[in-house]
Amino acid sequence: MKSDAEISDDVLDELRWDPLMPVRRVVPDGPGYCRLLGRAETFYRRSAATLRTSGQHGQAEAAERYAAWVRFHLEDPHAARRMRAMTEHLRGGTGLGQLLPRALEQAMSLLAAERGNLQTLDPQTGALIVVTQHGFGDEFLEYFAEVRDDGATCGRAAGQRAQIVIADVTTDPGFAVHRDIAAASGFRAVQSTPLTDRAGRVVGVLSTHYPGVHRPPDRELRIMRHYGEFLGHLITCYRRGPASAGLTAPD
Repeated sequence: MKSDAEISDDVLDELRWDPLMPVRRVVPDGPGYCRLLGRAETFYRRSAATLRTSGQHGQAEAAERYAAWVRFHLEDPHAARRMRAMTEHLRGGTGLGQLLPRALEQAMSLLAAERGNLQTLDPQTGALIVVTQHGFGDEFLEYFAEVRDDGATCGRAAGQRAQIVIADVTTDPGFAVHRDIAAASGFRAVQSTPLTDRAGRVVGVLSTHYPGVHRPPDRELRIMRHYGEFLGHLITCYRRGPASAGLTAPD
């Protein structure tokens, strides 16, 4: 039996649809679908308010994130379908060693990037560690082997728990110390999206890089933020182990 766990189709469905469980059997984009989405959003926002009042702030944040996920489907169903299509490419992957490169590939395609990397947060040291990358050489990988500062875009995204876009690293004061390695590595613009679990805790960062001054379109950035939440939960499931995540180990 292999040591890595395989994510089954049922688990991927749970990961993607858990916030929208009441609407799983409704035809997407129909009137009934939109009504149920509206009811789901109201339910989650009311639940968040109640949980905050009772001091359960972690669960309240999770409810608010679910509400935002529903709002995403209501406001831009095409983008939501594109996000779902990205998750389909993770089906059948064995272990994070296979899944994370696929996840990075999907993000780079979405954001039209030729270079990118995915880091996970070491829970012991608090450092971001590159676990998969595309387009970079040894100099870049050695320089960013462990990131703990908020000057780098990835560190800033992790520290602020927010997506960070630097359209031109040569004019961003906070990135000044890293400009030489950026020039040597062939990028001038970068975006970093935190990968967060259901409670909003950062478990990693996914970054894409561009050779010239650039800012990805807002629609794609919004999709990337939701994809970051999906990937964060996926990583958390693996760290907890196959049993708690509902994963099955292949023969």
